[in-house]
Amino acid sequence: MENLPSAGTDSTVNATFRLNINHANAITITDPKHAIGNSVVLEPFNLPGMVAMHQGVNKMSYATFSSQSDFSTFCLIHGLDKKSGSVSLESEDQKGCFIYSGVHYESGTGIELGCNPESSDWRFKSAASFKLMKGFSKYHPISFVAKGPKRNFLLAPLLSLRDESYTVYLNFQA
Repeated sequence: MENLPSAGTDSTVNATFRLNINHANAITITDPKHAIGNSVVLEPFNLPGMVAMHQGVNKMSYATFSSQSDFSTFCLIHGLDKKSGSVSLESEDQKGCFIYSGVHYESGTGIELGCNPESSDWRFKSAASFKLMKGFSKYHPISFVAKGPKRNFLLAPLLSLRDESYTVYLNFQA
């Protein structure tokens, strides 16, 4: 696991995922720890309406929530690193394969799918273990989602951002 990102930065936006209990097993979760053992999908904070999905080992992408499949469903289990409060995400369709944090188990390099559960490699077990906690970022009360042709965009008041970068696109037509 890597160090926690500083509040109000791009890192917090990129490090925050919404954990959605798979709708087939719909239950109300009041404490994130109660989600352990359930099938979940991961919705990136900065890509509303999308879910993380794998395309085989070492290949992750994002798809629309409506097109989710077994490739985007993961079982939330106790962390492979055996540390208190950590969790791991095992692929529903490729048992023994887990989401881990990046290339060569380095922190801050994105997420990938790797298969190495029987190994005694502590680096893999650590990279495949995440801390389950309240998100670093949260939706501003007056934020909303603008739907685009290929992805959705989160629109929030500028004063709610501290050190997060953003790009404004204007389409002027005569």
